[in-house]
Amino acid sequence: MTPLETPPPATWQVGIAAGDIVSFRFPYPDAPTTERARPCLVVDVDHEAGEAVLVYGTSRWSGANRGQELHVTGPDLLLASLDRPTRFVGVRRVRVALDSPRFIAGARGTPVVGRLPDTTHAQLDRLKQPQAPSRRRARGLRRPRATQAGPFPMLHRSHA
Repeated sequence: MTPLETPPPATWQVGIAAGDIVSFRFPYPDAPTTERARPCLVVDVDHEAGEAVLVYGTSRWSGANRGQELHVTGPDLLLASLDRPTRFVGVRRVRVALDSPRFIAGARGTPVVGRLPDTTHAQLDRLKQPQAPSRRRARGLRRPRATQAGPFPMLHRSHA
């Protein structure tokens, strides 16, 4: 490359980091055909392995999917590029390849839609830790789901 040539633009995968909010078709274990793009929070990235851990985001404030939550409300919505109050649910997380077709690029050509404000980084650090098994599960009174291997389920890479 000559000094006058510009380097190729970096892809979004190179710059993705914990605290980014991405558009992603999060898997539904009960109904995989009803998946839709939703905001997901990046809690960890392994650039060497080409993987990231994402946390489910929802604007519903029901009693479902409770535990290890990070709430984005008020003035933080604008900084995070979210259009309504959102809670990111740490108990619903998935490890995914950065080249997964489940990432949905927006108008700017990237699935990265925003970033958490710096004021939420202490909460983000708490979300990074996988949740310990419940007391019932630790005592053997509850069996783990058979579909989950390790602390995070892994979505397989596409070989396209």
